[in-house]
Amino acid sequence: MESLTDRPPRGLLDPTAGQGIYREAFLPSSARLGDIVANHWAVRWDLRGEDPYVVEVLPGPEIQLVVEAGSVRVHGILRGKFTYELRDTGDIFGTTFRPAGFRCVYGRPIAELGNRVVEGSEIFGAAATRFANGIASTTDRAERIDLAEEFVRQRQPDITAATKLVNQIVDTIAGDRSIVRVDDIAERFGVGQRNLQKLFREHVGMTPKRVLQRYRLHEAAERLDNGSVSLAALAADLGYADQAHFARDFKAIVGRPPASYTNR
Repeated sequence: MESLTDRPPRGLLDPTAGQGIYREAFLPSSARLGDIVANHWAVRWDLRGEDPYVVEVLPGPEIQLVVEAGSVRVHGILRGKFTYELRDTGDIFGTTFRPAGFRCVYGRPIAELGNRVVEGSEIFGAAATRFANGIASTTDRAERIDLAEEFVRQRQPDITAATKLVNQIVDTIAGDRSIVRVDDIAERFGVGQRNLQKLFREHVGMTPKRVLQRYRLHEAAERLDNGSVSLAALAADLGYADQAHFARDFKAIVGRPPASYTNR
């Protein structure tokens, strides 16, 4: 696995299992799109003569623009984990948007894309096919990044004060473990809960409570991947009232309880 950092990407479940099976690189986006695009990424594999391999990801609150085999997909905010089977050979190039970034391009409430994977042509028309063909025409990462960022710029994204605020709020949720309730967010940013819910429906497509839960479950999976840990202590650290509540949330989203996740 290649990466911009030594850490596996946030949300990738059981990250060490894929080493030697596929190659994944995380690529920086340009600063001028900093409010819209988080990063780009690329995955390649060659499993000819080998068994298929299933990748499991617990997506964060970001829209993904994914190009594979001459087509474009837009991955909305999924309620649970995303699984993808790698077989034979393949090459995927993707762009991860900032939490409020895709709203600038889409021009409509992101809640419309909730729990959906949409063909790019449904949103972008024939431009999606031209974009996919451009990505397929080169394997050079810099050229692919240029194509992806030009595609975004051509949509004339409208960056607003709300865009910046929502990005800031989600970044804070992701990085500050002291925030465990929606009340904490409202108090920190001086935004009423009703307005907060409206902002997140419009720009993120996931409620503030679900964003909190998703990032805490990312942290839980990461800590479980790194070795033995007390589930009771982990639940308390993540702001859960008790271990049982944490275990229910983890199983509902990840698909297996934390106890079996640690012993897989």
